[in-house]
Amino acid sequence: MELSTEQQIFDILGKAKKVLIALPESLTPDSVASGLALALFLRKLEKDVEVASSGPLPEGLKFLPGADTIKVDIGEGNSLVVTVDTSVKKLDEISYQTTDDKVHIYLKAKTGHLTADDVSFSEENFPVDAIVTLECRSLGELGGLFERHSELFYNAPKVNIDNRAGNEYFGAVNLVDITASSVAEILSSLLEKYEAALLDEDIATCLLTGIITKTNSFQHAQTTPRAFLKASELVSLGGRQQEVIKNVYKSKSLPLLRLWGRALARLRLPENLPIAYSMLNANDFLKAEASETDLPGVLKEMLSNVSGYKVVAVLSELPAGGTRLLAAVHLDIDAEGFRQKLGGEGRVTEYQAAPFKIVDVRLGQDLARAEDGLLEAAKLASSK
Repeated sequence: MELSTEQQIFDILGKAKKVLIALPESLTPDSVASGLALALFLRKLEKDVEVASSGPLPEGLKFLPGADTIKVDIGEGNSLVVTVDTSVKKLDEISYQTTDDKVHIYLKAKTGHLTADDVSFSEENFPVDAIVTLECRSLGELGGLFERHSELFYNAPKVNIDNRAGNEYFGAVNLVDITASSVAEILSSLLEKYEAALLDEDIATCLLTGIITKTNSFQHAQTTPRAFLKASELVSLGGRQQEVIKNVYKSKSLPLLRLWGRALARLRLPENLPIAYSMLNANDFLKAEASETDLPGVLKEMLSNVSGYKVVAVLSELPAGGTRLLAAVHLDIDAEGFRQKLGGEGRVTEYQAAPFKIVDVRLGQDLARAEDGLLEAAKLASSK
């Protein structure tokens, strides 16, 4: 009898000792919160778990349990493994001694003497037994994490969990439900089926964060009765709803508020183009004591305060050099075509709770030239 998708996932995770939870480079609250929830759950099963993303962690999510354990890269494999056959001669002691250019390893048996025939050598080619990707339509969305470890991602068994259309089904097992409000909603049901007794307050808080943020506190058009039900169940398990609301919606850092004020002062609304945008220079970041990680927050504030435009964007000269454009492009517009028109290196991702996609591009131009390119790309929107 063929196993269900959930049973196949349970089988892979049950056999694995070391699990990598890989998150997209463009982190969202849903992907971060879901990844941390899964990590907490698997550690209760005594799994060795790493959560990794090559992108920066949004400031507002640092309150989540385990947020400080997310890594920007993973350890390499290819370790030399020394195996000692102890079926006959039991091992009593292991010690080593270092010299200038050598390490001597000493193995002592309880009885008798170990020989070269009792020892074998092998290489650990891959540092994990299984990989779980969350909210990734393709391996490419992992960004630098995949680029640096492509062999690992091609060879290790992968579980692909997502709720968005266009997923490439790249996993050995693919749990893709486009009717779900969030990855956290999918994961909540999955973990409950695996072992409901392991769901505690911290896991519930993480999953609740994913659902609340992805549905914009249940205001998104795609919010389903199932999302309300899951959120209710998570609160009953001890999910700290008020803590989520306080940190995600009510807490804004002073540097972010300063940077948003500077962006608001330079808001531009060109005639005959359906675009609202602002420009920030390197000095703005210094004066606001802000960093590049505050830019998504600035764009979010712009979207909350400016309506009726097909494109809302913030164009920034970065303190470390270079120029970055973050733009919310309405679903009526070809977001990928908009990105290609801009040039540079970047990607298109979905926005959590509005009818927009996010275009994130790094440009090898100064602000003036980048502004010209933005206005040229905005003409795509004016034709819609």
